[in-house]
Amino acid sequence: MTMGRGRTMPKPRAQAPAVSVCIRRKPARKDLQFVWRGLRSFNRRVVGDLPNAHFLVEARSPRGALIGGLQGVIYYQWLFIANFFLSEKIRRGGVGAQLIAEAERHAQSLGCHGVWLDTFAWQARPFYEKQGYSVFGSLPDYPTGHARWFMMKRIEPAPEARDPLRRLAKATKTRPVSRGRQAQP
Repeated sequence: MTMGRGRTMPKPRAQAPAVSVCIRRKPARKDLQFVWRGLRSFNRRVVGDLPNAHFLVEARSPRGALIGGLQGVIYYQWLFIANFFLSEKIRRGGVGAQLIAEAERHAQSLGCHGVWLDTFAWQARPFYEKQGYSVFGSLPDYPTGHARWFMMKRIEPAPEARDPLRRLAKATKTRPVSRGRQAQP
């Protein structure tokens, strides 16, 4: 269909089927899995089936008690520092920097080229800046009167990490997320 002077009218949009929209406070596991699998399938069409890995860098007392740790998730060749905690007894003694450095070395050995994390205004932004991280975004009033900071650091993959995807799958003995198991991006 044309509109004169050679221009064509846009095709009318197809009528979307009628749907109902509601909030489910206690969703069924199979419904959550449906959403996760749909998103995963869509992402795979763009970037392929990249493996992921979860790990913990631990700080233990001389008696073997866990007194701190860093939970890392590797996905899309980036390390995400999901959780990081140190007992107050060992803060400001260099242990936190050791845990971060160890996590970064592990990520480099698996072919990662960056690390990202988030921290709240009352937590550890100055500490992360001392470790070379910079802010790439913030969420004001989260919670009200505070802010959440998103930080990143570029790292170089280790030279021996020539095929990081195969190496990651082999080193972590994991396979891509499946059957409703969710990974943190």
